[in-house]
Amino acid sequence: MPCCYAAVDHPYHKPYQDATFPAPMIKDGFYEFIKSGAMRQLRLDMMQDKPTDLVKDVCRKCIALEEKGIPSPRQPFNGNLFGRNITLKLRLFGNTCNLKCFMCNIKNSSNRIRQTEEMMKFNPEVGQMLYYEDLSEELKANDGFDLSVADPETFNKCIQDIKKIASKIDSVTIIGGEPFILVSHYKLLDALIECGEAKNIILRYDSNLTKLHWSGCHIKDYIKHFKKCDISFSLDGYGKYNDYIRFPSKWEEVTANYQEVKEYTNVNISVTLTALSVLHLDELYQWIGDLPVQWNNIHTPEIAMIENLHPSIRKRLVNKYQDTELSFLCDELSKDVLDWEHKWKKFTSYLEAIDHVNGTDYKSVFPELCNLS
Repeated sequence: MPCCYAAVDHPYHKPYQDATFPAPMIKDGFYEFIKSGAMRQLRLDMMQDKPTDLVKDVCRKCIALEEKGIPSPRQPFNGNLFGRNITLKLRLFGNTCNLKCFMCNIKNSSNRIRQTEEMMKFNPEVGQMLYYEDLSEELKANDGFDLSVADPETFNKCIQDIKKIASKIDSVTIIGGEPFILVSHYKLLDALIECGEAKNIILRYDSNLTKLHWSGCHIKDYIKHFKKCDISFSLDGYGKYNDYIRFPSKWEEVTANYQEVKEYTNVNISVTLTALSVLHLDELYQWIGDLPVQWNNIHTPEIAMIENLHPSIRKRLVNKYQDTELSFLCDELSKDVLDWEHKWKKFTSYLEAIDHVNGTDYKSVFPELCNLS
């Protein structure tokens, strides 16, 4: 795909079934995809002063965020058009993850798939809420998908494709799953080091920072070979709120790992705006302080979206956040939501299913969800 936010014709990209931009299978080779006519036309259109119809279609997700006043992942490109101008964001190493984040798209986390299967025994409707039937059989059958194990030939082709364009790569972003526990991703790092291009490449990660080493590999030992390393630290709540939203993450452990990695990497905070994270976002924002922060508005699964909150709760949040640095949330919190009663009921039933499987209690962690006055 052009990027992970793009609306494209993809077999597992269900929210954008009307999208026409092609997304070939990884086995066809992403080197050929980068050189394809479709990608060439998209790049040309993105250089225009105003968004073309093609850009409006492919980039609809970011454009929608911007129209709501929420910062989007799109950033103007002012770099060298003829130098290192390729940015790779790779999820090809698998979906192995050690967390069960309440808002995570289940195809991106092996633990979420197992959790969903348990929740479906308690409440069969959870399967529909989280699009369980849309998963490929490979994801359902295995305890974490690893391309290097499932299809070594395709995996090796991907590594060779990357080496072909290594001299043009500005940065490589690894996403998962949880990157630091994806053993096969270290094979890519080895390949870039061995071909001599690592020293010119920025390494980037989207990470929950629960683990910094796995199977004898410590990320610090690899980072020193690259130009620099940027980590986008996924964090959605302060203290106990983090521990519930990103179960079974522990606040003390992830913040301790943050203190370690900030000594040899650049760290920014990535916050996903959901029905739970917005409840105490001011406390997290105070902890973040001067650190760079990226706000991510969730689209799937819809059950975790802000609009599922009861109107009285959203009204209280508007009163709390207006005239503050978090006032950009107020438009989303203030909007009229059709059939809100049904959405609220589904949302609370979803939290009950999570509590049943995780052994947690959302009412004790978020008591304001019980105050509907």
